[in-house]
This record gives sequence, structure tokens and C-alpha cells, in this order.
Amino acid sequence: MSVRAYLPLLLPELTGVVEQGRLPQRHGCAVTAALRSWDATADEEDLEFEAMCQALDAARALGAGRRVVASADVAETAGTSPDASLDSLLDVPLRDVVCFHVEEEEGAVGAGYDDLLWYDVTELSQLARATD
Repeated sequence: MSVRAYLPLLLPELTGVVEQGRLPQRHGCAVTAALRSWDATADEEDLEFEAMCQALDAARALGAGRRVVASADVAETAGTSPDASLDSLLDVPLRDVVCFHVEEEEGAVGAGYDDLLWYDVTELSQLARATD
């Protein structure tokens, strides 16, 4: 069974994703049991958005620059933290990536959730060239 995971990146890392055909190994976020317990009335879409926002915040720890969240379908993995964080490092080939969410302008943790630009995985090469 697979789960939608959200992996934090910075925009310049996309060049390496194109070259290597995979995302850098990272801890990702997903809709975990702990996240579900935050609000039993939340629907799946709201929970997925929260997981994506947590991944966007995690990208700030990678350094300065525009943050990116890669959405990918991965084998189900445990998350024992009190939030959406997954325990395992994820090794995600490009074929499992669905899309990328890129912040319009560099923002701080807790900002930028409403300003994410959506890119289909087929647009990755074009997006990576724009970072050069």
C-alpha cells in the first residue's frame, strides 16, 4: 500500500533531481495517525494540506532560498512523531513523484502556504533550468 508523502527541498536542488532521476534522501511528511488525532473532523484534503505545510516548514532548515515540496507516492511508512513527520529516510525515484509545489517568493517558516505554485512532474526540467 502507498501513501502520499511530502518531501522538503530547495529550488536549486531540482537540478540534481533531474540529473540523478531521484529526490535527495529526506524525511518526509504524510497524513499520519498523530496528525489525524489533531482534528478528528478534518477531511483528508485538509490533513494533506497540513502535511504539505509541515514539509514546507522543514525545507527552511535546509538553508536559504525558495522552498519546494515534492509530492510523491511512497510505500507506507511509520510516523511516530506527534505531527506529520515520517520516521524513515525516503529514497524516492522520480517516477514516484506526482508534482512539485514551489513557493512564489522566499519565505520564513510559517509563511507562504497560500503562495505555492504547482508544477506537474513533467515540468521538472523546465523548472530546474529556471534556477540556473
